[in-house]
Amino acid sequence: MTNIIVLGGSGFVGKSLLQKLESKKFKVKVMVNSSKIKNKFKKFHGDILDKKTFENQIKNGDIIINLVGQYNDNISNFIDLNIKGGLNLLESCKGKKNIKIILISSIDAYGENMHYASKEKDKSSPQNNYGLIKLLAEKMYENFANIHGLDVIVLRLSNLYGPNKKNGLILNILKAIKKNGTVSINHNGKQQRDYLFIEDAVDGIIKAIQCRLKKYNVINISSGKRYRSTEIIKLAQELSHKKLKFKLKKTAPDEKCVWANNFKAKKLLKFAPKISIKHGLNLTLKRFSL
Repeated sequence: MTNIIVLGGSGFVGKSLLQKLESKKFKVKVMVNSSKIKNKFKKFHGDILDKKTFENQIKNGDIIINLVGQYNDNISNFIDLNIKGGLNLLESCKGKKNIKIILISSIDAYGENMHYASKEKDKSSPQNNYGLIKLLAEKMYENFANIHGLDVIVLRLSNLYGPNKKNGLILNILKAIKKNGTVSINHNGKQQRDYLFIEDAVDGIIKAIQCRLKKYNVINISSGKRYRSTEIIKLAQELSHKKLKFKLKKTAPDEKCVWANNFKAKKLLKFAPKISIKHGLNLTLKRFSL
């Protein structure tokens, strides 16, 4: 049986992924830094910034999924988790045979693209620190894969949403619906983003676990569609039957449009999102609690 090691199982993506892995009866071991994480899998306490705490635990792993460092307001810590932590993981895997690393990244690595959904072969030009750091981490993994013969799949996820997401526009909308409050929108509300329901994102990761790709690959896990912030608010109003107030925050302009093509995922992973934005928002509304 394939041995899967999950690094970073306590976040939004990690919790949902572990639930899915549990239902599919995979053999999984999870690195944790908190005793609050509850699932049936074997756990070990470790810190990606301290190689000694996890390198022995992962030596028998066949697939390692790195979810650490997905979102962090502390930019210094965010850099450490993605770059120093990534280097620790790669050094620990160097020289091992038949090991596959799945790195969870972001379509923010592309930067803005108004004309068409970004493809994996496109030049990346990230316009925020999050995307830049994710891209730098990807390049490090690519370098190790090429020099040391590691099999690495980088999954660039689009804007995820779901009932347990702790940040973002959709969370703000849900709070406003529950409290009859006001939704704050950055800049002018015309920014376009590619939204993907969490269950579809997890399905994409499962497909990457099951695939037999070798060497280094970058694959978008996205909806391939784009929606303005104002469109999401309008749809939420229709589904909740509530009129929402919103105000525009005077902030620096965001990227006008960040979205990604998912043709490569369909071709190589047999992945295609199943949940439309309307269905996903409805599910999120029904399951959401403050």
